[in-house]
Formats: sequence, C-alpha cells, structure tokens
Amino acid sequence: MKDIEREKIIQLFNYNIALEHSAIIQYLFHAYTIKEAETENQLEEIAREEMRHLRMFAHKVVEYGGEPAITDRAAVFLRAPTIEELIQFDIDAELMAIKEYSLQLKDISDESAKRILQRVIDDETAHSEIFKKMKENAKLLQKESSSQIDENRAKIVEILNNLLQKQYQKILEELFQSFILRHKNPYLSDEIEQKAIDKMKHFGWIAEEISESGFEPDVSLPTSINKYQNEKDIVISNKEADEKSSKEFYEVANNINEPDLKWILERISKREIHYTDLERFLNNKEITAKEVKAIISALTVGNLYNKRS
Repeated sequence: MKDIEREKIIQLFNYNIALEHSAIIQYLFHAYTIKEAETENQLEEIAREEMRHLRMFAHKVVEYGGEPAITDRAAVFLRAPTIEELIQFDIDAELMAIKEYSLQLKDISDESAKRILQRVIDDETAHSEIFKKMKENAKLLQKESSSQIDENRAKIVEILNNLLQKQYQKILEELFQSFILRHKNPYLSDEIEQKAIDKMKHFGWIAEEISESGFEPDVSLPTSINKYQNEKDIVISNKEADEKSSKEFYEVANNINEPDLKWILERISKREIHYTDLERFLNNKEITAKEVKAIISALTVGNLYNKRS
C-alpha cells in the first residue's frame, strides 16, 4: 500500500473515531434520561455497537502507524423539548454517519479498510431504522415530572458528577493504552481493555444515580488525558490511579447515608483494584500464538443498569 493511501485512511478513520465517540455519549445520555425500560435497553445496545465501531477504526489506525484520536469528539445533542425531537437527533446522527462512511468507501482502495466501512454502514443503517420505530413509539412515553428536585441532594450530585468525570477520563486513557498496545503486548492490551469496560459500567451506574435524582450527568469531554505508550509507564500509572480511585470511592461511600448509593460506591471501590494483574501481564514474556488468538475481540459496555450483577 502506498504511504499516501495509508495516511488518508489514518486521517479518515480518526475522524470516524470522533463521530463514534460522540454517538456513544449521545445515546448513553439519552438512555439515562428517558424513563422507559425498553427504550433504555435499545439505546444501550446501539451504544455498544458504536463502541465496537470505534474499536475497529482505532485498531486500523494503529495498524497503519497512526495514533488513535481517542480524545476527539464531534458535536453531541443531549437535550430537546420532547422525546420525539430527542430521538430525531439520533436518527440524524446515523444518517450523517452513513453518508460520510459511504463517501469514504468510494474514496479509498484498501480492501480491509473498505470491509470495516461496509460493516459499519450496515450497522448504522439498521440503527436508523430502529430509531425511526423508537420515534414512532415516543409519543406514548411519559416522562416523570422533575419539577420537584430535592436540593439537599445537589451537593451529593456534585460529588457524583466529579467521580463520573474521572471515570470518563480513565475510560479514554485505558482505551488509548489498549489500542496502542494491541501489537506490542496483546495480553496487556486485553487486560486494560477489560479495565475500561469495568469503568464503563461504573460510568453507567453513577450516571443513572444522578439522573434518578432529577439532575443531569456531566458528560462533557475531559480536558486532557495521559497518553502513556511505554508498557512500564502504563502499568505504573494504572497502579497509582487504581489505588487513588479506590480510596476516593471508599471515602465518599463512608460519607453517604443512603444504603443503595453507598453500596454502589463501595462496590466500585472494590472493583477498582487491577494493578496486580497488570504487573503479572507485563512480566509475562511467553505468549503463544494460540493464547493471543484467544484474546477477546469485542468491546462492550456490559449492562449499565444491572448494578448487582
């Protein structure tokens, strides 16, 4: 492949990463704020598929010698006067992505990149049809009134949104690390990807608690992330961050009187410790081809709403 074609794919696919990133955040935010179980589940499932798309684009960028633009995000549309208008934003996002990816499909010749684009176009086409049906049913949905908000929870929500932002930052950092390590140390890459998946669950649990309190989750893009690429630096930074995060969740939980929220925060505190395994993976130099092949290849947020699983 010519260098000019390689550079074109890196540029296009990094743009696609930003589109998928924005879709993930938009759909998850809508899932947190629309109070209807089936709609929440559908939005969550579509967000999972967008994460898989982001992962496919990022791996191709790294394969071709680029750095995945994990901190870039296109515009997100989070609020609308009605649920129907809110879902129209999602329809528009899918149609725009289909148009963009179809143009890219005609503009490149690399067959592996074209296969990724065609797969994503097929998914986005299906998503647009799902959203159209969702919009038709939206008029039947009734949002609970949030006119009476317990102002005493405002301080707790502020703390939760701070934790939410930190989880968002770590998700981006760990996804970046996982993508960068894909060909250097597949075992370590997979372990960090699983850490990111855990934090996606934590992100969902916290965001849902905030939404149920009548407030909005803060899904603004973190201002910066640490882009460590050296294996040792990645392991050390994750160890330090996990210890700090676990302690922070535990301290917040100790100052919360609500049993359900306290339980969630304590659980996150216990789940934040992974660094022992990371050190083990770093020291494991005997990775067989069979073991590499067995590494998980699909990215998922898991069930954001089943907190006790």
